[in-house]
Amino acid sequence: MKGAFMRKRSLLFYVVFIFGSSLFAIKGFTWDMGLPKFYFASVMISILIIFLGMKAVRSPWELSMAFPQIIALMLAAYSCLTTLLLLESLPEVFPVSLGYAMNFLLFVVFSVLISKDSGDKLLIFLQIFIVAGLVIALDALFAFYSGTSLLWGTESAPLSRGNLASVIGNVNFTTDLMGMLLLPVAFLVVTKKPVWKRETLRRVFYLVVFSVLLVVILIGQTRSVYYSVIGSLIFVVLFSTVLLIRFRPKGVFTAFSRLFLLLLLLVTVAVVWTYSGDNFLTQGSFSFSERLTYTFEDSISVDSRLLQWEAALEQWKGSKVLGTGFGSYKYFSTENMGVVLATKPQYMYAAGLNSIRAHNEYTQMLGETGVVGLSLVFLFIFSMAIHSWKVVSRTDSPKNALEYLFLVAGLLILFIDSILSFPAHLMPNALLGVFLFGFAMRREYYGGRRLTVKFGGAVSLIAVVFSLGTSVLMSRNFISEGLFTRGYIAYKNLENINPQIPGLLESISSIKVEKELLQNFTGTYTALATDTYVTSRENRLRERYPVAPERLLHDMAVQEQELAYKSAQSQLDSRLRAASSALMNARQDGNENFYRALRNLALSRELSPGQYMADVYFGYLYLTAQRKEDFRLKLSMSQGNLEAVYREIFSREDAFSAWLNDSGQTGGLLNEISLDHAFLRNLPDAIFHTVSSTDLQSLLDGLDSDLLIDFQLSLDAIDALLRSLSTAPDLQVVRNTASFLFRVMIDSSGVSAELKEIVPILKDPATLNGIIADLDDLPSSHRREMVALYEAAIANSPGSWLKDDPNIYEEYSRNLLMVYGEGELAKVLEIAESELFAWSYMKSQNVVPDGVLKVLRSFKEDLKIGWVEALYGEAAAWCEERIAFLKLELENQDIPNVEREKLNVFLRRADGFIKLYKYFLE
Repeated sequence: MKGAFMRKRSLLFYVVFIFGSSLFAIKGFTWDMGLPKFYFASVMISILIIFLGMKAVRSPWELSMAFPQIIALMLAAYSCLTTLLLLESLPEVFPVSLGYAMNFLLFVVFSVLISKDSGDKLLIFLQIFIVAGLVIALDALFAFYSGTSLLWGTESAPLSRGNLASVIGNVNFTTDLMGMLLLPVAFLVVTKKPVWKRETLRRVFYLVVFSVLLVVILIGQTRSVYYSVIGSLIFVVLFSTVLLIRFRPKGVFTAFSRLFLLLLLLVTVAVVWTYSGDNFLTQGSFSFSERLTYTFEDSISVDSRLLQWEAALEQWKGSKVLGTGFGSYKYFSTENMGVVLATKPQYMYAAGLNSIRAHNEYTQMLGETGVVGLSLVFLFIFSMAIHSWKVVSRTDSPKNALEYLFLVAGLLILFIDSILSFPAHLMPNALLGVFLFGFAMRREYYGGRRLTVKFGGAVSLIAVVFSLGTSVLMSRNFISEGLFTRGYIAYKNLENINPQIPGLLESISSIKVEKELLQNFTGTYTALATDTYVTSRENRLRERYPVAPERLLHDMAVQEQELAYKSAQSQLDSRLRAASSALMNARQDGNENFYRALRNLALSRELSPGQYMADVYFGYLYLTAQRKEDFRLKLSMSQGNLEAVYREIFSREDAFSAWLNDSGQTGGLLNEISLDHAFLRNLPDAIFHTVSSTDLQSLLDGLDSDLLIDFQLSLDAIDALLRSLSTAPDLQVVRNTASFLFRVMIDSSGVSAELKEIVPILKDPATLNGIIADLDDLPSSHRREMVALYEAAIANSPGSWLKDDPNIYEEYSRNLLMVYGEGELAKVLEIAESELFAWSYMKSQNVVPDGVLKVLRSFKEDLKIGWVEALYGEAAAWCEERIAFLKLELENQDIPNVEREKLNVFLRRADGFIKLYKYFLE
């Protein structure tokens, strides 16, 4: 009785474990759909290890490990050790990477522990995985055809492959999961091994499941999964051939139900044939066969991956033996991609602004863990191949060998797909992979020589402590990411709310103007003037009621005038109340989202200093109207504590900006740029320590506090963004920082002039004069920084910016001229050459190199026609040819509306470029 209870409790645990690891995700809490599931799995595995560890302390047991398991443990343990390298290069991200590396090791330990369980027990757990996968597959299938995900609640256009993301978060990894389950499910369709009491029902059920999984794989259109499934089938066929030779076909096929094997083949052919044609299921939106053959024609997909792989190789060159640390690729990828583009600009058109994964687990492992790590990966693959060979060549049971092959085939999907993607970074794919590995390593498939470890005493205690440590670090990663996501969402809400407020204010002002017009009977309400309106109405009433008394008609006209006035007044009052209410709600919502964003981002970075994206959005929050209003309220409510408020604002002693005073330095791309731009830090000392209290109020009345606050907030934003860049350079953030620095340079003269007004009031103006001198010198002293920021953004992704309007080349050129004048014209011409160089590799993407040329329009007389022709002639000729070609294409082809609009935007921009080019030649 006790044994039955324990079995039910174990089954319930694994149901919760597997379904939670497959489906767990909190909407609005972490944008990475895999992280909540990794966190959940780490907690559940820790519970399992604690239970087994406490049990082993009382009653130790032996754990035997095959050679592939030993290698897997070595690889995972080594991955943990490599994170120590980050203590020197990126110490703030060390706990984050260590958490993921320990989680990797925890998963491998889990696979080793379950390999001791019985085959029947593990087969039950496999079926739980399949049912969880079926739930995801059905949701994905429903979302594909309806546009609505039942599990995640998202809505989009039907027949879009993106709808298959479900709770996995990405269509590629949903289909990868289906691929991993496909062959184990196929085994459950055809095997004669007793699994259910009603075996026919079992085979029919899993045949239906197989069909659903296959359909999701096909409509997912993920080519790497197509190749992975084909590769796994080849693996099964090759190793099954050994069994056919050893046991003859009869001995092998007796393990299968021939009827259901035939049905399985027929269903496979039917599904593949159906989704390779144009019918009511595909509606011409895709074709499996066309998608499969299109691989090498999709140059962007191919070249973007090649660029990322080469970036990983550049990372490896920095530390060939040990690597740079597990999980470090995303922190170095931007700089390394820039290095690759400098020597291979042909990849420029396929480059993005950043890359967090290499889209190849092997090159990423090489960069992160060096030759040692990749050697262990290949040794593991080789050991699995040898182990598989031993299973099929030495087994006495073809049934066991076939079961093993189908399990390993599911695991093999993960390894083949890792050549073009990163499936192990997502859940439940990673958990299913280690489960299949543990299942396949059971002694029943191959005994052979094994390493035996006594699980008990110190070993079990170490395992318990390790699992708890992993759960703590993963909890930290999960909560930090979740808090950032909540802060990010609040900021995006704020970003949508704030633009509405000026419109509402304008609407209220216009309504108030209308009320004044109504009261004065002017403008559109002139007709309501008493005499005019009454006279007009009397005439109309007299025409309609010719015998009615004049006094009655006059009274009726007066009453109508009063009603018309009141009606107009009521409508205006109603509109004013609605607009005022909308304004109040917008401001209230804005404030709530502002403080929600501040709190969540602060908690996120406090919990995990390596959460660099929190730093980014802190910087953006500093520039919001709410932050400015926050400081203005503090000033107005200071009540004799003005010095403390000034220190909060300008010396960064406020709770949400004090972190900017922490020491640090930028690295990588921006190692020459300071993290400290607090030019007004000493302003409180300059004012409050050199002026008497009687003069204080007159001094402060003479300051434009709004101007100073705006300037300080720009400085805070710059330093927040720079701190994020010291961890992981995001090129869009680099460009934004350069733009903010330009704004500071322009505003510095106004701030300096403002401060000069109060110098005569101070007893000792030395400190303030120092601040003023720094502000006056700011454009020249920080030119190098602005140039370095723009040059870094351009050098590391020259072509990406051409898709913007205005593009970075235009912005950079204009800002140089605005700050430094015509003396920068030579530098602007260099920027123009850089823009044309980028265009020469980007023109296939329908971009126009019009940025710098727009800026140079005012300097036509300073430019030689020959220079303009030499630099822009090819681009102008190309634009003319492209315009002619695309106009014909738009007339003669059925192009989707979204694509048609993009082409029309390009045509307008190209036409404007040609006109501008011809203007220079006149």
